[in-house]
Amino acid sequence: MAKISNVFAKEEVKKTTHPKRITKWIHYTKLAKNEKQYCDAKDKEEIEGLADLIEADGMVLQDLLVRKTNSDEYKIIAGHKRHAACKLLVEERDKKEFEFLPCFEQNISDVQAEFQLYSSNCHHEETPYEIMHKLERMQYLINNYPEEFPEIQGGRMVERLAKKYNLSRSTVGEYLTISKNLGDMAMNEFEKGEIDKSAAVTLASMSEENQIQALSRGCKTDKELKSYKAEFLNPTTNEIITAYEELGIKEIDDLDRKKICRKMIEKYGKSYTSVRSDRINIDCTPKKITINEKELTWNCFSKLLDKEISVNQIVVQDRKNKENIKGEQKHLKVSYESYLRLIAGKQKCVFIKDHRFRESEEIEIYAVNQQGYNTKAAMFTITYINEQESGIEKGYALLNLEMIKDSVKE
Repeated sequence: MAKISNVFAKEEVKKTTHPKRITKWIHYTKLAKNEKQYCDAKDKEEIEGLADLIEADGMVLQDLLVRKTNSDEYKIIAGHKRHAACKLLVEERDKKEFEFLPCFEQNISDVQAEFQLYSSNCHHEETPYEIMHKLERMQYLINNYPEEFPEIQGGRMVERLAKKYNLSRSTVGEYLTISKNLGDMAMNEFEKGEIDKSAAVTLASMSEENQIQALSRGCKTDKELKSYKAEFLNPTTNEIITAYEELGIKEIDDLDRKKICRKMIEKYGKSYTSVRSDRINIDCTPKKITINEKELTWNCFSKLLDKEISVNQIVVQDRKNKENIKGEQKHLKVSYESYLRLIAGKQKCVFIKDHRFRESEEIEIYAVNQQGYNTKAAMFTITYINEQESGIEKGYALLNLEMIKDSVKE
C-alpha cells in the first residue's frame, strides 16, 4: 500500500533560469547620449509629443537600455527620446517626478553596445540615409568582431537583416553599395534628404569626381542623373562600335549577353588588354573597361553592346570540325523579320517560290536590314521540303530549317 505521504509528494520541477531584469532608477543627468546615435528626433515637436504621452501616463512605461561607463555615469543604448522627453518635463515644465528614469543596465562590450544601438531602433521611422548607416555599421561590426557574435554567420545575417527590416537582399545590397561608393558631397546630400535612394544608387555607380560634376549641374533626381550619365559618362554609340571592332569582340560574340560578358572579362579583363589608336583609347581590367577615359563595368558594357550592336551584326566563331562544302554555296534572301526569328530560334521554316534546293543541303540565309544593308549570312540545314500539303500552291514550297550552331558568317 502506498504511503499517504507519497500521494502528496510534489514532483521536482526543473526550472529554466533566465537573467533577471532589475530596474534601476537613474537620475536623468547621469544618463549620457551615445555618440553612435544616428536617428535623433526630427524636431522638438516630436519630443514634446512624447513628453505629453509620458506625462499623461504618469510614468515612463518602458525601461531604457543603458551601459555603465564609470562610477557615476551611464551611456544610453536605447531610449534617447524618452530621456529627452523627461529632461524637457523636468527643466521646462517643472515636473520633478520625472527626474529619475527606469533603466536596465547591460554589462556588455563596446562592440555589442553599438550593435544593440542599431538593432533597438528597428521601430523608428528611419530615413534612407539612416537605414544605410545602420546596415553598414552592423555589417562592419559582424565582419570585424566575429568573436563578439559567435552565433551569427555573415551570409545568414544579411538575410536576417533583410527580413527584420522588410527589405529584399538586393535592397540591402544597394544600401551597402551606397555606403561604400558615395563620395563626401553626395553622402552629405543623401543625409540631408536632397537626393533619394534611387538617385544615390545611380551616383554610387560613378566616380567621386563625376558625382561632384553631376550634382554641381543640379542633377539630383534619378532620372536627371541617368540622363547626365548617358550624355556625359557613357561612351557614345560610335565609341561602343569602335571598341567592338578594335578589341575583336565579334570573334567571340554571342547572342547570350551574360555569356559574352564572362568571355570579355576572361579575354580582355584578366589580361589587362590596352588599345591605343587614332580612333580610340581602351583600357581593360577584370572589373571594368575604360573607353576614352569613360569607365564602366563589364556588365554595363555588355548591355550597351546589346543596345548598339543589333542581332543582325553578331558574328560568332566559325564552325569547328565542319567539312568544307563542295561546289557553289546556295543563298536565300528572306524578310528581315523572318531572319531575326530564324536566328533566334523562334521560326523553323520559310515559304519560297521556284526553289532550287534539296533536302539535307546547307544554305546561307540573309536579309536586308532597316538601314538598307545586307545582314550577315546564317547557315542552315534543310531538314525537309514540303510541296505536297494541301493549301500549298503549285510552284511553292515550305522549307523546314535547322540552324547550324555557331555558324553566322561574315
